[in-house]
Amino acid sequence: MVSRSDPKLEIMQLILEEKYPEALKKLTDILKKEPSNKQLKMLLFDIYYNMGNVNRAVDIAIETSQFLLDEGFYDTVIGYLKKVTYYVKHPELYKILFRALTKRRLDYEAFQSLIDFCKYAIEKHKYLKEAENFLDIVIDLSPIPSLVEEAKKLKKALQTKGQ
Repeated sequence: MVSRSDPKLEIMQLILEEKYPEALKKLTDILKKEPSNKQLKMLLFDIYYNMGNVNRAVDIAIETSQFLLDEGFYDTVIGYLKKVTYYVKHPELYKILFRALTKRRLDYEAFQSLIDFCKYAIEKHKYLKEAENFLDIVIDLSPIPSLVEEAKKLKKALQTKGQ
């Protein structure tokens, strides 16, 4: 076990040991003293997600990543949301990821992330309106012809599925 002198390491150890209720209690106690600590808030996603509270996990991820994006921590947002979107597909997370990637001039990755979300949305028949909007963004703004073509095909599939 980790030394008890560093509560943040102790929380991470509890998460690794899948002791989520205990980790949540310790983390909320620390956040009362350090409410603006975004690194700690990022740990909340892991805890809530693994406890089955996916909606709360998504809310935390949106709030934290939006704050970090606004503060200019683009690389942190990108790394965090790539991890989060592996587990959870939510259009707001992809909007923030897209903005962070474009701020870093990672156009291919940015537009590809929207296409990846759209594939998920079409397959699961969820967030179809958002998927249509994302496809329009790719078609209208992407400088990468192969992604534009893929978006057009997906839009056709989306329209076929919607009828």
